[in-house]
Amino acid sequence: MNLFKPKPKPAPLTLKQRVAEFWKWFAANAGQFYATIEDKRCGELEPETSEAVDKWLGGMAWVYGPGANRVGHSLTLSGEGFLPKQFVADYWASQAPKLDGWTFYSSRQPSDSFGGIILHLEEAKEDFKPVEFWVFPYVDTESENIDLTVWHPSIHRLPENARFMALFLILDELLGEYGTQSWIGEIKFSEEHLKKSIPIAELPELIQQTQQEHGWKKLPPTESYSAYRLNPQDTNWLRSDTVAGTTRCFRLLREYFQAEGPCEHPFPGVGLDYVFVSIPTSHFPRGEEVNARGIIQDEIVQLLEANAAGISLGGATGNQNCYLDFAIYDGQRSLDIIQNVLCKHRLPKQTRIHYLTSDRAQEVIKL
Repeated sequence: MNLFKPKPKPAPLTLKQRVAEFWKWFAANAGQFYATIEDKRCGELEPETSEAVDKWLGGMAWVYGPGANRVGHSLTLSGEGFLPKQFVADYWASQAPKLDGWTFYSSRQPSDSFGGIILHLEEAKEDFKPVEFWVFPYVDTESENIDLTVWHPSIHRLPENARFMALFLILDELLGEYGTQSWIGEIKFSEEHLKKSIPIAELPELIQQTQQEHGWKKLPPTESYSAYRLNPQDTNWLRSDTVAGTTRCFRLLREYFQAEGPCEHPFPGVGLDYVFVSIPTSHFPRGEEVNARGIIQDEIVQLLEANAAGISLGGATGNQNCYLDFAIYDGQRSLDIIQNVLCKHRLPKQTRIHYLTSDRAQEVIKL
């Protein structure tokens, strides 16, 4: 009697593997794609490119365009202002091969032909032109951004969501994806064409002047950290003891805290995972907790980045535990890097690696 055991299912591809497969495909076709764009037949690339992006990086937006300094051509992968997707786009661009004539961007760039844009919004059955938008800017020195009061001739006939959708698309064309995120604060529409308003096309010059005047320096959203403080709670779910920390993805932490534990994955299906390490606070010298956990975190980050396997998201100190947060791009290999460093530092046996998201919350890794 022959017994046949079913073959085990292959492990899902990690983000690192997915990105490598994408670049292998693109490099093999780059010459053909370049020639197609040169022949003014860029539209013909849409089905094949969409199929590749959907296969390996499903959910990401993309577009072909001019290369750096309008030399050659470019491919942009965009997270569309959603930070978890922007981490993927940044990693994708960091792994891009050197290909003659090609530039690769991890966010939408400002349009070189902004003034001639006509944006058709199907939801509103309306065409929008940049020249129709007038803005009254207010410089918010505390938040280091520019609030806008906006006038547009459609304000009485279109619903608010349609106006905002059109405005943000116009801003992305004018400032680029990161420019809109970094510089534009509160926005409201006004029924009056304010006397001191300016054409929206003048915003880049105003931003440049404001930046120089105040000496503001802004990092891309994917590289910006926020500090936070919390009141430790009288509950015993993990991280409820948090006092203070830093993060470059506070939205994810906020959802974790609101759920009082693992939360929904913000961008599943592309092989990216969010994990954190918990280390008993009592292990570190009193008053040196932040510096001590920082030394361990720096060592992990150095190895993750050297192996294109992940990034730091920040860390926190709590009454019971200190926490190190990571986005990992190479599955078990990323976890092995983290675990090896933790073991090297001879941390207490209570130290654990946890997933921030509910899809893998049961997988707790001990030293």
